[in-house]
Amino acid sequence: MSPQLDGAESAQAGTVPEPSGPGPKVGARIRELRRARKLTLAQLAGMAGISIGTLSQVERERVSPTVRTLFSLGAALGVAPAWLLDSPDESDNDAPYIIRADRRQPLIDAAGLRKDLVSSTASRHLKGLYVSLDPGASSGSDFYVHRGEEIGFVVAGMLELKIQERTFMLHRGDSFSFPSDLPHRFSNPGPSQSIVFWVNCDVDTE
Repeated sequence: MSPQLDGAESAQAGTVPEPSGPGPKVGARIRELRRARKLTLAQLAGMAGISIGTLSQVERERVSPTVRTLFSLGAALGVAPAWLLDSPDESDNDAPYIIRADRRQPLIDAAGLRKDLVSSTASRHLKGLYVSLDPGASSGSDFYVHRGEEIGFVVAGMLELKIQERTFMLHRGDSFSFPSDLPHRFSNPGPSQSIVFWVNCDVDTE
């Protein structure tokens, strides 16, 4: 899906280069990043200066985003526009099954919390995440829910996991799993960095 220039942007085509080699799932990447950052359509649209309708159509692959829209969404989501357009290199012998350490894609990197996507495009329903939290970092003060299930393994440090009204303190070697539609949040109360391998299953569980 190639980004298109509208009338206003055509005049700037000489100063704003159009990225080459776009992937076919730009909308899906934008939606994934928006959800990872726990932003609503309205919030992201406001941050990017576009209409909610436009953003919704872009996410559903109904329209091709303009160059200006890509730059605005990239800035709002904290990633380079090229990342939104980047598609797996079909000449790469690892594709589509292997993700090398230096090819992980960041989903969140803010306030001491970093989430890197470690699952490849070959996985349709499972999303693997390498999660690191600096001391005192958390997923936020509010509980959140989403569909599916999740499982995690604490690789290093400590993790405080709250599920509904219960609080669990996990240490290196501990693991967890729970339905994602239960209100939950997590944080690192320890003195050192916490590392968790986290897997989300984004399917209906009923």
